[in-house]
Amino acid sequence: MKTPASLSSILAVAGESRQHLAELRSGVRSRLSSFRRNRAASEQAALQEDFKLVLAAWGMTEADIPGVISALRLRLLVFAVPMLACLIATAWSGNRPLSLLSLACIAPPCLLGMVTTLWRISILRNRRFTPLCRWLLRFRKPH
Repeated sequence: MKTPASLSSILAVAGESRQHLAELRSGVRSRLSSFRRNRAASEQAALQEDFKLVLAAWGMTEADIPGVISALRLRLLVFAVPMLACLIATAWSGNRPLSLLSLACIAPPCLLGMVTTLWRISILRNRRFTPLCRWLLRFRKPH
């Protein structure tokens, strides 16, 4: 790592880092607020009743469904391969901290991507919109 030439350059770098973090924070906040205000309860109910609205929101037609399902299946591989590679590396390296850290960083986003992709495939196969939470609750064990 390069050592700074002076205190002013250290302060300049710190200021740039602070500004960058503030920009990232505002970007995340604007996306979250967009998600929150994106769909009213009435619009959500309309999506659950009329599948053509879901297709329109996703920018596709009924004829596109088989091709999209095939592409989504390929996406499952894209998520599974890095996670499996990290898992194999972790097992092979004897649980070294670096391999465990890489697995911990790679696995959660890959699992989330796989779950949302399986959810979309389910919606397209059944030709009926189900909210993600309700779809996930389908898999819980009844008591």
